[in-house]
Amino acid sequence: MAKRIRGDVWSNLVLVATVLVYVVYIALAGYTLTHLPPIPSVVETENGTVLFTGGEVISGKVLMQKYGLFDYGSFWGFGGYYGTDFTALTLKVINQTADPPTIKVDGQAYSSITDSETSKWVVSNDYVKAYNTLYNELYNILYNNSSNYGHKPNLVNPNDLRNITAFILWGAMVSLLGYTNGFPYMPQQTQPSVNVSLSTWIMVIVLLAVLVSMVSYVSLKILDHWRDPRISVPLPPPSASQRIGLIGVFFASVLAGIQGLLGYLAMHYYVDPEGILGLINFLPFNVTRALHLNMAVVWIALTWIAFSIFALPYLGVPLSRKLSFAILGLTLFAGVGLLLGILFSYNQLIPSPYWFIFGAQGKPNDVDQGTFWLLLVALIFFLASSLFFKASKSTAEPLRPLTRITAIGLLGSGIGAIFGSLPIIAPWPNFTEDQFFLWIMIHSFVEGFWPSIVIPVVLILLVANNLVPPSLATMAASIDSVSEILSGMIGTAHHYYFGGEPLFWMYLGASAAILEVIPILFLTYYAILLWRRGEAKTEFQKTLVTTTLISAIGGGFVGGIIGGASILNAPMINYYVHGLQFTMAHAHLAFPLVWGLTAILMWIAALYLSNGIKENELKTLRIMILIYAIGFVLQGIDLWALGAVQLATVLRVGYWAAKGTLFYLLSIPDLIVWLRMIGDVVAGFAAAVIIIYTLKGVIKSYKIKI
Repeated sequence: MAKRIRGDVWSNLVLVATVLVYVVYIALAGYTLTHLPPIPSVVETENGTVLFTGGEVISGKVLMQKYGLFDYGSFWGFGGYYGTDFTALTLKVINQTADPPTIKVDGQAYSSITDSETSKWVVSNDYVKAYNTLYNELYNILYNNSSNYGHKPNLVNPNDLRNITAFILWGAMVSLLGYTNGFPYMPQQTQPSVNVSLSTWIMVIVLLAVLVSMVSYVSLKILDHWRDPRISVPLPPPSASQRIGLIGVFFASVLAGIQGLLGYLAMHYYVDPEGILGLINFLPFNVTRALHLNMAVVWIALTWIAFSIFALPYLGVPLSRKLSFAILGLTLFAGVGLLLGILFSYNQLIPSPYWFIFGAQGKPNDVDQGTFWLLLVALIFFLASSLFFKASKSTAEPLRPLTRITAIGLLGSGIGAIFGSLPIIAPWPNFTEDQFFLWIMIHSFVEGFWPSIVIPVVLILLVANNLVPPSLATMAASIDSVSEILSGMIGTAHHYYFGGEPLFWMYLGASAAILEVIPILFLTYYAILLWRRGEAKTEFQKTLVTTTLISAIGGGFVGGIIGGASILNAPMINYYVHGLQFTMAHAHLAFPLVWGLTAILMWIAALYLSNGIKENELKTLRIMILIYAIGFVLQGIDLWALGAVQLATVLRVGYWAAKGTLFYLLSIPDLIVWLRMIGDVVAGFAAAVIIIYTLKGVIKSYKIKI
């Protein structure tokens, strides 16, 4: 009874953390959304020429989303890793044409969610030349020679270019006025503010203060539970309704393969902007990138739902065939609809205003999904959460806290999807509003609540196979979930350094984001200890331990800490590397090796229990998992090298020179991109073998002769 109470306390802490982070964000939203970078009602030159209006700025932002331009270049560093940073390019244009580039604000210093257009700006007369020069640059990149930059031929209607020019020029002016803490860097024009340096030192102090105490506490807790009794849970062959989940595994593995091919195509655009085989006409870079990124989320989430259908009956929640098909069908409908929405919307096949709802929102940093599809994703997460809450009351006593934590993770992810869908009907008028809400969604997924979904599921597999004491699993899942939710969600603020948010977010982000390293360190620690125990005897036990170890070290420690959560989040460093290939290296290590590998482990577990994968095939799959990880590490090394060349370019010339198409066609960047093929081929080979085994396993489990 005491252990049951202790388990409830642990899982209740996870629920409290979930409520706390969303309450904090809702509370801070009130101040943030009334202190947005101002959108002037009109911008005039000193001699009275109207340069552009606030309405044109807002319209230009909407058009950027409609055309999918945030998946090509970037704005204040947010968006694609390939293509022009539009604000940095504009700063270069201003530097060359406007001397001095003065801006006088007549009126309010901030816009708000209820009053998007405020004040009047008066700029030096040279801004007319800057505006016209920028317009001509954009005309060349987005229309006249668009296919030379990885775009669909004649992408943007020339009638829309004036408004897009107004939006981008506004963004550069906002940078010059100091709302982005000096970003992007342009020698003799912009530089990091003093707050960037000060918040970096605070970050280091917070890490040292918290890390020592947390490591000491967790080490003692592990010793408390390390020798606790373990259990083995014999599982009967899956029922017909459980096997419906294998259909989801089949489709997830197919999507994983397609996602990899899209990744190859996206990288090809770096060295050949006009593409191959005429694909640029319907799969230009921005469409390819958006589909590649979103397909990863779709196949991983589909795996979770499919594995839930398979596993929930083992946890005491029987599902009828009808309900199983309904859940899987709804998930497939949402996933395929989401992807087709992006494809059709970015190809301008969905008319206004429906593209935003049923097509692609077009927000930067991977929030492309139409709002209808995001709300449907939230509904699916809530449905899965309710089933796991039910399981937490019916499953075996030692597993109840773990199933409850999984339910909370699904709940938190669903709430995050709702934040990402706001304002649901039409785009926000101010770019910073997008930044505020979209990063809540992204962090509610990968840094906040996804660990609370995946880690308990993996621990359930380890507990059921006599590898980890249930009490230790509960403690590990709970501490990790609480620390991931608090540091990952509050740490969202490290994306608010240079996006126009109020200054306090920089200090909050620097303090909280560095703490993201702590739960990742713990996971790596747990995995190494599990491996060092050397108690995995069967091939399936060895597969569980090996995959957990590779995921924790490769994805967590190397990708998450060395390549991401520690160094890159420091404001002073982030100022210079924000949006460069270092971040892509972080993503290409952490995402496939944490979320991808654990999803693959779920495929293997379901197929092994269904007799679709034999004992003697598991060793081959373990080798392929290791090769898969090696491939992504090689990718990461290559991307770090590419990022280093970019950084040198930023420091020498300015941010504008380090991201455009012309940069990647220089000899050294071009060579580095081609060398990435080594890691791509290694990872692709391993992934192909794993997918083939998975597809064959699904067919075998249904006893279909092949």
